[in-house]
Amino acid sequence: MDRRVNDLNHGYLKEETKQKVRKSFFHSDFPAILLNDFFDQGFYTELKKKILSLNFKRDAVILHHSYAISSYKITSKEFCDFISFITKKKIDEITFSAYLLTWKDYMILNDKYLQKPGIDVIIDLTDNWNAELGGVVTFTDGKGTVYPITPTENSLAIVERKKNLQKYIQYINHYAKDKKRLLLIASI
Repeated sequence: MDRRVNDLNHGYLKEETKQKVRKSFFHSDFPAILLNDFFDQGFYTELKKKILSLNFKRDAVILHHSYAISSYKITSKEFCDFISFITKKKIDEITFSAYLLTWKDYMILNDKYLQKPGIDVIIDLTDNWNAELGGVVTFTDGKGTVYPITPTENSLAIVERKKNLQKYIQYINHYAKDKKRLLLIASI
């Protein structure tokens, strides 16, 4: 994306805020952070418009997932520098899987599709999504502990997936009707 004055909400660019976010990420029981109103509104609007114009392809493997998917690369220096600082990993660009989810879409856990440990970056681009409709990105340790990522428009979640921590996306139920859930998810 083209770089403008601010890609991120100016509050997240303050050194004090970045230090607090990094500390919270590395020193919590569940190594994750959720940042609301993350992007500058102009950048967010442009990003969402570009994601909605992608060529999404339906993909379904009944025992694992059903959704429409595409890919999108974010090269914003501010964004990559922020993610680098929080995760302590050098990042120049991030390629995301863009998910367009509607009624009957999901991603379930299946031993054939286990993810290696890593860090997930999740950007929520969905207007006013109600968690009761499903579509919530949830992490679980396989022992019954679950960590749902609350859906909030213009939010960024960073989750460290340690060994045995996997994610799934709850089934979107019939109450969603014609509503669409739009997420960007990358593993770094």
